[in-house]
Amino acid sequence: IAQPERAPRPTRALEATLVWLAEEPLVPLGRYLLKHTTRTVRARVAAVESAIDLERLAPRPAASGLALNDIGQVSLALAQPVLADTYAENRVTGAFVLIDPASLRTVGAGMVL
Repeated sequence: IAQPERAPRPTRALEATLVWLAEEPLVPLGRYLLKHTTRTVRARVAAVESAIDLERLAPRPAASGLALNDIGQVSLALAQPVLADTYAENRVTGAFVLIDPASLRTVGAGMVL
């Protein structure tokens, strides 16, 4: 339930902070399943904008993707719309996980920006 003026808008594109949890690196243009609230939709990593240098806590280029335990800013393209809020507004509807469609293992956890 939401106030009419604050109703979430359907979107097929997300900007997010992503923590990469898999041994296999995240590859730009990789295809995954995105689990958001009760929905699971196909997703593609449209771009890896940057990664966080954990020693300096500063952004760095992430042209090759994200490795295990990396944190980065990504753009995701979704096959179907989701009703997402920013994580700062709502932790439930602003969070998601990425799943490898072959192994069905969780490979990333994200927060919508």
